[in-house]
Amino acid sequence: MAYSSRSSSDNHAVLATRNRDNDLCACRHPKLSVERMSMSDKNPARRFRNRIDSLVEMAAEKCKYFKWIDYELTPHYKNALNNLKYELKLMKDTSYAARLERRVALLENLNAEAIAAKEIVDGELAMTVEEKKQLRGELKFVRLKFRIAMMFLVLLAVVLMMQKAKVVG
Repeated sequence: MAYSSRSSSDNHAVLATRNRDNDLCACRHPKLSVERMSMSDKNPARRFRNRIDSLVEMAAEKCKYFKWIDYELTPHYKNALNNLKYELKLMKDTSYAARLERRVALLENLNAEAIAAKEIVDGELAMTVEEKKQLRGELKFVRLKFRIAMMFLVLLAVVLMMQKAKVVG
């Protein structure tokens, strides 16, 4: 299982792999060493061994154990590897930018659809508000007609009672 670590102080990348054997460092308190791969511009893809906890910032003791596994590359191969790393980075950046552009276009389309939907809903809401106002006006008119009809009915009942009282009396 490989992992990468980047040190802020020396500005070069290191890839580490699992411990393949039990090589011990030669310090006072021997620890296992691990195989790692340098990804710096000076030593691209060059393997080395160092102490297993050498990348830990707060290690109690800093062991100086370090051993190159591979020979140094010729300048031609160093440049070729560094150019490939640069081209890969450009491809990743370009790919990321293209993905972002597609996402922006998608968001713009979704935004346009949302605006159109909002305009439709706002139009329907405005119609509903107008209908509500109209219905309130009609309800007031019906209530007024009902009150008038009730008063007319009461008045009619009073008149009928008075005529009945005249006939009886």
